[in-house]
Order: sequence, then structure tokens, then C-alpha cells
Amino acid sequence: MIQIGVGLSRQGDGISAVQEASRIALAQADLQNADWALVFLTTAHMPHAEEIRKTLEQETQCKNIAGCSGAGILTHEAEITGRFGLAVMVGAGAEMESKAFIHRQEYQDSPSVSQQLKETLESFDAPSPLVLLFVDSYNQWPYNIINTLNYIRTKPVVFGAGACDDGAQQHSIEIGPNSTVTDGVSGLCLGGVNNYVIGVTQSCTPIGEPLFITKVEENVIITLDSYPALEVFATLASNQGFEDFDTAAQQILIGFPLDKDQPVFTGESCVVRHLAGIDVSTQGLVVSEIVEEGGVLSLMLRSPITAEHDLHEMLERVKAAKGNETPAFGIYLNCAARGEALYGRPNVDTEAIRDALGEFPIIGFLGGFELATVPAGLQLYSYTGVLVLFYT
Repeated sequence: MIQIGVGLSRQGDGISAVQEASRIALAQADLQNADWALVFLTTAHMPHAEEIRKTLEQETQCKNIAGCSGAGILTHEAEITGRFGLAVMVGAGAEMESKAFIHRQEYQDSPSVSQQLKETLESFDAPSPLVLLFVDSYNQWPYNIINTLNYIRTKPVVFGAGACDDGAQQHSIEIGPNSTVTDGVSGLCLGGVNNYVIGVTQSCTPIGEPLFITKVEENVIITLDSYPALEVFATLASNQGFEDFDTAAQQILIGFPLDKDQPVFTGESCVVRHLAGIDVSTQGLVVSEIVEEGGVLSLMLRSPITAEHDLHEMLERVKAAKGNETPAFGIYLNCAARGEALYGRPNVDTEAIRDALGEFPIIGFLGGFELATVPAGLQLYSYTGVLVLFYT
């Protein structure tokens, strides 16, 4: 039997906060101590992260600790951004193996974070382990980590997000079994976890029909449907009521399908990127994604309405996958550009999850990007919410 509990604290003192959250979590799980623990904290608690980690170890009698800082934290109870917040999840179960880790490149000639991560995951003796991964958003290049993960012999199934702060200092904290670091990665390997469902919700919806990429120079899209790409963007932006380009560029994103032969621009089937710039000389759009002539994309409108609509669509999909079965627990990795900052009101995502799927322990944070293993492989997402639901 898997025993899971989650605790949330709004206290301003870090030691008191982690004590409160840990005790609530242990009581909810009916545990005296835990096999593993996750901890997420808001920016306000970052200066005391190491003391928080040590206290969590004492409270749970657990070495397998992983977590990080975020722009906000969340549980099934509430989402907290812009103030003190700390969340703890504890777990135990004979059928579930666990191993927490933390890595940072100490010196220029030391093994890279990716190499250290590879060695750690390959030493965890479980086939296709589920890995929760928390990566510094500011100094780690996620594509390097993704490329490494794709070649690990144990074939891990990875879900994670970018550790961050509220954006003021562009600094993050990663928490592991024996230390806290910055500029690193931390995480938790779980073996024997096979019954789970994932969902990805986008913050945006397609505008009009998909567009063919008809001319490309490196990462600049020159023409779409044989028209100047900038002209196409400007026309669609004007049709949506945007009067200036800068505002349009913040709310109109670019969607790339993961299956180019059968393009879909919803959920886990596409990745969305912001417009990186414009090339005046070619009237082209600069993008951060690798693009090829003959491919397709969609311009996507991001708004509170489109985000909330897609959230409910995603929840219907994951609910249909398991019928009326209530999850044992869940992890929700939400983008820092979503939540209260997007909707203008708190707890939209957590209330929707609870209304659709019922009461169960859930923990997560608001990060700089999201990672999810989907049928097309491990993907780097942005402006999304990644929900992982575990069943007994």
C-alpha cells in the first residue's frame, strides 16, 4: 500500500513552516517517518533553504529529499505566489523504490551536471523509472539535459520543471538529500510506479488554420504560405484586435506540432514558443525552435480565457483515461506565467483539478519551464501545466 500525505504552510519563519507542513503531511499519510519527501518553497523562503532541508530531514527521518524554489507553490489546498509558502509531500510504500539526488558542476573541469545525472540515473536499478527533475532555470541549458536523458540505458520517464524565483533576482535553489545548491539539478527517482496518467494543458489556442513554412533561413521563418511571415503575423494580430506589435508578441505565440504528418495544436501534442524577434531585412520571424521548410505551425492566442478552457479540456481527457477512479496522489508542474498572474484570481488550476478529479494529495510549483515524457518523447514545454496522476 502506498501512503501519501501533503502539508502546506504559510508561516514566515522557514523552520516553523517546514515543521508545520511536515507534520500535516505525515499525519495525512498516517506515517511516523517517510521513505521519500518533496519540498517546494516560494522566493521568500529561499535564504533559509538549507535550514529548511535539515529540519525536513529531522521531521520525516528521511534522507530521500528533493525539491526546489519556485515563483509559487501549490497543493490540493491552495496556490501561493508573491508571499511565504512552503509545501511538503511525504510517501512510503513497500512496492515503491526511491532515490533522491542533487548535482552541481563545482569546477570548470568537473563532470558536467548532465554527466553526473546520467551516472545517477543509471545506478538506480529499476527499469524505466519515473524521475521527477528540478532544473535551475537560469544557468542550466535544458536541451543538454534532455539530450543526455534520451541516451540513458534505463530509459527513465521524466517529468519536471525549471526551478526559479519570482524573477526579481533570477536565482533558484535546488534541494537534495544532503545539500542545497544553486545552478544545479535535483530530483527523485521512483521505481515500481507503473500506473499513472499525464496531461499537458496549454495556455493558448490556435488562431485560424495551420500555416505552411515555405521559406527558412537558419532560425528565421521568411515566408508562411508563401507570404512574408511578418506580414502574416501582423495581419492575424490586427484581426485579434491588437493595436501594437509589442503587445501582440506577448500574447500571440507560435505552436509547433510534435507529429508533423498529423499536426495537432492542443495538449501534449505540440510545443509553444514565444516570438524571439523579427528580421527586418527579410520580413521574417525569429524563433527559438528548429524549423524546416515544408513543416507547419500555428499562431496561438494566449489569454486567461483560452488557458482556462484548455485546462478543463485536459482534465476531461485524463479523467476519461481512468473513469471515476480517484488518483492516489498527483504532481502538478505549472508555468510561472500561468496561475494568478494570468487569471487575475487565485487557485484556478487547483480548484479545477479538485472539481474534476476529486480530493487527493497533490503538490507542485510554478516554474520557468516544464518537462514531460509524452508519446513523442521527452519534451521541453513552456506556458503549460503538466499534471502527473498516480494510481494504486
